[in-house]
Amino acid sequence: MPTAANVLPQDLMNNMMGKIFDIITNGDGTTVPKSDDNFFAWCTPGVPFENEDFDFLSQGLTGVYKPKLVKNADGTESTEVLTDDQREAEMAKDTTKMYQQAEQFARFVDVVPDASGIDDTKVRMNVKNDEGTLSDVYEETLRFSQVANTELSTADKAKIEKFRQLLQVEREKEDLITGEMVKVMEESPLVKLYNEKMQAWIEAALEYNSARIDALTASTPRAVHNWAINANVLRAKVKFTYNDWVNNGYKNEFEGIAAKIDQMSARDLSLLKAQYKDALEKSRLTGLASGADFFYSSLAPANFAKSKGWTRFTFTNNDNSYYSKKTTQKWGASGGLSLGFFTIGGSAGGSKTEFDAKCDFSSFEMSFEICQVPIIRPWFKSNFLTSKTWRFAQGNEGFKNKFLSDGKRPPSADSMMPALPTTMIFIRNLSIKFANSSTVSHALDSKVGGGGMVGYGPFFIGGSYETGTSERSRQHHDDSQGIYVDGLQCIGFKCHMLPKSPNPDPAIKSWV
Repeated sequence: MPTAANVLPQDLMNNMMGKIFDIITNGDGTTVPKSDDNFFAWCTPGVPFENEDFDFLSQGLTGVYKPKLVKNADGTESTEVLTDDQREAEMAKDTTKMYQQAEQFARFVDVVPDASGIDDTKVRMNVKNDEGTLSDVYEETLRFSQVANTELSTADKAKIEKFRQLLQVEREKEDLITGEMVKVMEESPLVKLYNEKMQAWIEAALEYNSARIDALTASTPRAVHNWAINANVLRAKVKFTYNDWVNNGYKNEFEGIAAKIDQMSARDLSLLKAQYKDALEKSRLTGLASGADFFYSSLAPANFAKSKGWTRFTFTNNDNSYYSKKTTQKWGASGGLSLGFFTIGGSAGGSKTEFDAKCDFSSFEMSFEICQVPIIRPWFKSNFLTSKTWRFAQGNEGFKNKFLSDGKRPPSADSMMPALPTTMIFIRNLSIKFANSSTVSHALDSKVGGGGMVGYGPFFIGGSYETGTSERSRQHHDDSQGIYVDGLQCIGFKCHMLPKSPNPDPAIKSWV
């Protein structure tokens, strides 16, 4: 039976990663079903994060002013006092910070994993770059796809047309260039009244909210007095304009008609696809520094980084003995993941070299806290991609023969989106213990002295690393027991294998 004392370093790391795979992906088949369509895409090495990098998840994209303590001349501390302009400047600075965090995170998870090497024994750990980012592929799919022509019945069309005539009218208008009379559509009197009364309510509501927020964040007594004296008047104004909207602005009638049109139109897949395209556009933001677009993404729960409910993971000699006998995934180095040896890399993502540190694994133990956090993409509709009611437009030579995935395992290298990251795997407070850890730590320090970076498999050990447009540094520390890396890092993604897509139903004969 092999022990950590005589096992090869790459086998030791492979066995440990097999345990991680079991914990996160392989259920017991009863209480937790096993997953056949998940695999890992590892970061090489892990990517460090600070807890504050995820403030935008809980705070949103609006900046807040966080009062600071300042030291007075007499040695006491007090809260700093700012002018209104200074407070606004601090809030603007914080807003910029939130947008930068959102952009950096969105780009980090906007990747397509390379699943072309996946089979029962080996997984390649690369990012697929030839077809662009995940959002690039998804946006092209919506743009160059066709959906089944599920045209509504004559009766349904007549009902929708009747409803629409209540919302818009046709009239003639003179073309200013040609002088000819042309027919145009415009809002019906019902819609004009609806919008007029709605706007009055919005203005009253904004006035009310503005006074309330001014009082809550007041820097002068006037705002507080205004709210205390006029709140009832402002509240009554909001109620009046709302009732006027209902009684004279046809609020309920208009919204009832719109709901009926929406319900009936949802049966038309071309309209449903239009809604998906609209959701994508609504999530589009522009980076402040880069000037490039990105699509807002997040994690759930928002406070995961500061949560205490992480799982403790430990791998010891006993685990190695067990996993050396068990048939596990083989995380081959051919996929770009260095197993067993430390890697030394440049501080700005330069080339990496392996470093054989001659570790004594006779008393090996690795431990850390681990957490898997789902990625939330409000703009991404996976049910569309797996539907049998779409295909790439056959009249487009550039796309008619393309496919997101051929559904095979491993999928073809020509697949545009064979898999997608669904969950991020984070660890924190990494500890690696082995007999000669102090000697190895000093050797690593000498290797990375020029500001480089040290990795061990999918784990970040220390050094300089890039985040967005800035460069940071995190150092490991050691004692006679082992090497320790404090803080948070992402070691990889759990990914979902996409089935055959597109996989149109052959019974569909008409496409639009």
